[in-house]
Amino acid sequence: MRSMLYRIRNAFIWGFAGITLLIIFIPYAIIWIVTYPFDRRHYVARKFTQWWGAFYFSLLPDTKLQVENKEKLSKGKACIVISNHQSLIDILVLFRTFAYFIWVSKAENFQVPSLGWVMRMNGYISVKREDPKSFPKMFEDIKKALANHEPVMIFPEGTRSGSRKMGRFKEGAFKAAIDNKVPIQPIVIDGSYIGLKKSKNDPEALIKVKILDPVPYEQFPSYNPSELKEYFRDMIQKELDKLA
Repeated sequence: MRSMLYRIRNAFIWGFAGITLLIIFIPYAIIWIVTYPFDRRHYVARKFTQWWGAFYFSLLPDTKLQVENKEKLSKGKACIVISNHQSLIDILVLFRTFAYFIWVSKAENFQVPSLGWVMRMNGYISVKREDPKSFPKMFEDIKKALANHEPVMIFPEGTRSGSRKMGRFKEGAFKAAIDNKVPIQPIVIDGSYIGLKKSKNDPEALIKVKILDPVPYEQFPSYNPSELKEYFRDMIQKELDKLA
């Protein structure tokens, strides 16, 4: 019975989100067009997208967000931002922090009506995860964003873990940081995997976000992407265990 209620509630939430995506896209498109002549980096449009994502986060029933060390976020500086990935709502969680960065996302998301249009118009970076031929274009797009002093956000796991146990990290984020000699900013998210599994009788869900200190390029313990990914995975896992 509870499982059925979860499905009904989640279907309503995502159905509402799907419908409003089409509606909210209209003012977004107007903002994008009006600001384009003097805002070629789409700063205003991206800020609108943050509020859009924050609105969807507010729809999650009995779910609160706690953000620690928000002042540590790199603002207006080139860096690679990484985070563990527990749930689909991690994206809404990060929008709700109002952190500003360029997203790297799987190509399939760019095919979704409204959502994909926004992602393209915002200049987000696409990658076909199963097609190595798409990687050079991804790295080139990341390089251009970093050259414009914009943080680039990547989930190194590449997919959702669905729990506190993280999956294996892929090397892409760390190769990009090494190649461009930029810092890595780790973010830890805990509790988001619970968000859409709650029933109304469950206690309030608390999603915790902890911003860790950015690690400068000069302080990387290794300049081998394979070794560096394990260093940051261990770092995030230790902080995740503390938040549990």
